[in-house]
Amino acid sequence: MSLRTRLALSVGVLVALAIALSSIIIVRSATQEAVDEVDRFLEDRLERLSSGPLQRGGDISRGRGRDGAAVRVGRKFAEALSEDDAATQVITPDGVVRLSTSVELPVGDDDLDAASGSVERTDIRTDEVDGVRYRIISGHLEPVGAVMVGRDLSEVDSLLEGLTRRTVVLGLVGAGFAALAAWLLATRLSRPIDRVTSAAEHVADTQDLSASIEVSGSGEAARLAQSFNTMLDALDTSRRQQQRLVMDASHELRTPLTSLRTNLDVLRRADDLPDADRAEVVADLSTEVDELNGLVTELVDLATSARRPTDPVEEVDLAEVAAAVAARAERRSGRVVHVLAEDATLVMVRRAPVERAISNLVDNAIKFSDDEVEVTVRGGTVEVRDHGPGVAPEDRERIFDRFYRSVATRSAPGSGLGLSIVHDVATSHGGSAFVRDPEDGVGAVVGFELPLAGNT
Repeated sequence: MSLRTRLALSVGVLVALAIALSSIIIVRSATQEAVDEVDRFLEDRLERLSSGPLQRGGDISRGRGRDGAAVRVGRKFAEALSEDDAATQVITPDGVVRLSTSVELPVGDDDLDAASGSVERTDIRTDEVDGVRYRIISGHLEPVGAVMVGRDLSEVDSLLEGLTRRTVVLGLVGAGFAALAAWLLATRLSRPIDRVTSAAEHVADTQDLSASIEVSGSGEAARLAQSFNTMLDALDTSRRQQQRLVMDASHELRTPLTSLRTNLDVLRRADDLPDADRAEVVADLSTEVDELNGLVTELVDLATSARRPTDPVEEVDLAEVAAAVAARAERRSGRVVHVLAEDATLVMVRRAPVERAISNLVDNAIKFSDDEVEVTVRGGTVEVRDHGPGVAPEDRERIFDRFYRSVATRSAPGSGLGLSIVHDVATSHGGSAFVRDPEDGVGAVVGFELPLAGNT
């Protein structure tokens, strides 16, 4: 079921329920008002009859009771009896009807209490006479007993029945119109969502990440379209980077693989190869395998070190991390690595990638220098200085590119990925990588800068 259909049905049902509830309240209110009006009429009529009792009040006329006996009736009482808008009767304390109009009202215990004088008047009740509902009231009447007044509710019931029918029809029509309006409104509001859906289906079918959605307005739908476009741009950029990485990696892997194949062919064909030459070939193979292993390791690091979703962001002391990296590098290389820490060095980062970046900087300095390596940590900045040949001005713009190796360093071991990893780690944490000349002009200073913990 589509969103438009669900919305239309939901609105239609809600409106129907609202109208039904309103209709119940209206019908009940109208019923109560109509019954209250009938009750006021009965009370007024009973008051008129009570003010003109049988034996007194104004002119006296004669009438006959239900038993045919003559009954003296006051003129006001006789006039009330002659009105056909209510049923009226007089009863004795023993329940005998002495005088009545055409409709005989049922006599109950409350009416007998009124006739005996136990109560002045009864509460108004509803009773049926020949299938017709009546509202009935009784009042004590001296000296004969009680007078009963009743009014049928057929007009009230007919009115309320018609009102109920009209409210039901109105509810159905209102619910239908509400559902139609909801359908039209949902159709209009869902157009941007339909565009996003169509674009997503197009991307799924064609793998074309260059597709985009036209953004109009500033509401939720526009923000959804903008977010979708941003996601497509990010995916497209990621795909291009992956393709570039694969192409660069394939290029870099081709050289050691070719060398390995060549050396293996030499070993396979040269059965009488001198031991010295064989040892040299084996040594070359070992070197190439090491280079290949290092290249694969750095490729994996490049793909995973910059952003590791499983690594938590935590407060890290860069000086502590640098000291641990320096101690490890000294044990592995036998070289001296000094660490100088200044000021606060706390940053909010993922520890493992940052430690990898510092390690790459130190390894790079050791590779290009025969002297001591100096690591300076100042705030969120890590600088690693070597005393090697330095970095030529024309290489500084590309030194952090993947697989880039300057002319002077192409014969040196390495894959050209170490500084690229440093750059990716720094930028992924909101920082940047840099290279500059030291003040004495000897060697190079390479490092990165990260925001301090209080500034992230």
